[in-house]
Amino acid sequence: MRIRRLFAGLLTVALGTSAMAQTGRAARIPIPFRTYVAFDPLLVPFDIGSFELETGIAPGVTLGGVASYTNLDHDRYSSFDFNLRYYPGEVVLRGFSAGLTGGFLRFTNRPGGADTPQSVDAPTVGVRVDYNWMLGVNRRFLVGTGVGAKRVLASASERQAAGLGRAYGTVRFVIGYAF
Repeated sequence: MRIRRLFAGLLTVALGTSAMAQTGRAARIPIPFRTYVAFDPLLVPFDIGSFELETGIAPGVTLGGVASYTNLDHDRYSSFDFNLRYYPGEVVLRGFSAGLTGGFLRFTNRPGGADTPQSVDAPTVGVRVDYNWMLGVNRRFLVGTGVGAKRVLASASERQAAGLGRAYGTVRFVIGYAF
């Protein structure tokens, strides 16, 4: 039910922005930068990190990739995802965005500190909601946050053997440089 509400809300925002652009009421904003590279600085103190690359491909639409690593006690997530994001303000890299992800996950678990790890290698699909701030005199310094969820496309028996659920949540915090 929540997914339906989220989808309906995103569709409403997208259609409202599209209608404003068609009536000519929306002013075109020059976009100085269309690409960024960013990383999650939490890798050093907390074993949670990511590296992102994103570039604009159309007004308000970006395509990018994210490599991430998370090590939480006995659980280790390593993933690579492609992202397709839509910025309703049609200024890429800045402000609110909603998107879809597709990628690959390697999950490793050492239940109870066991010597032999259990692992799952599987594709994933997901949704995300993000917000980016462009800071500095030239608006090149990027700070990004967001949340999302990924569905693991592995069989129930594979997931259960490794102690992984059918979906998991994601959190994003990055700093980067736009060019």
